[in-house]
Amino acid sequence: MHRHDLVYLQPKEAFTLLNASVPLSVIQAIDHMIEAKQPFTVCRQSTSRVSKVATSHIENHCKYRLALELSAPPQVVTLPLALETVICSLPKNLQEQTRYFVRQCRDLKADVYVYGSFANQHFTNLPFVTPTSDLDILITVHEMDRLADILMAIETFKQFALSVANLRVDGEVRLHGYEDVSFNELIHALVSDIPTVVVKTLHEVELQTIDVLLGWNTDECERFIDARERRLIF
Repeated sequence: MHRHDLVYLQPKEAFTLLNASVPLSVIQAIDHMIEAKQPFTVCRQSTSRVSKVATSHIENHCKYRLALELSAPPQVVTLPLALETVICSLPKNLQEQTRYFVRQCRDLKADVYVYGSFANQHFTNLPFVTPTSDLDILITVHEMDRLADILMAIETFKQFALSVANLRVDGEVRLHGYEDVSFNELIHALVSDIPTVVVKTLHEVELQTIDVLLGWNTDECERFIDARERRLIF
């Protein structure tokens, strides 16, 4: 189980709602979510003995962020939603480039998932996506020597989405199978010679040295930085 994984709760699974102040109707909506097989999202766990999941709900034009503590580890856990699943929900002038980006990442041995507003809207049919929503993506990197090329692909996709659809792309790359770092923060750190970035795992949030995190050789780092400076990835 990792951050952003999807949990499908079964009616018999017990949980405790951690938001005590939400309206009764919102609490009741959780049961409807479970019955409708709408997934919850794995969030950071405070200990290895407790399982927590989260979801969002919209009611009367108010958005509620709901956190649940499970009495036992969840029975049904799947990978996050594939980005290609929501392509038809993206602006039309961005759809083909998004398909290309997914194929490009796949060729680089990386998987691309979506979370946040676009994923919530896909599962619930509620209006989570607004004109100011970001496209939040998670890219799982399976071969670290492909990371420079993946970051270049991300930069190109980000620039295209912003220029043609005014859509900001945000999110994380997952390294070594479990360490998540903001790709925007990582790119900024690389080009600005900042030695550390924030890394999130299922149980911890910590500041980690880039050299240790990436294990890149000098040539690989410089190849990415040089390509960005010469605007080969815009």
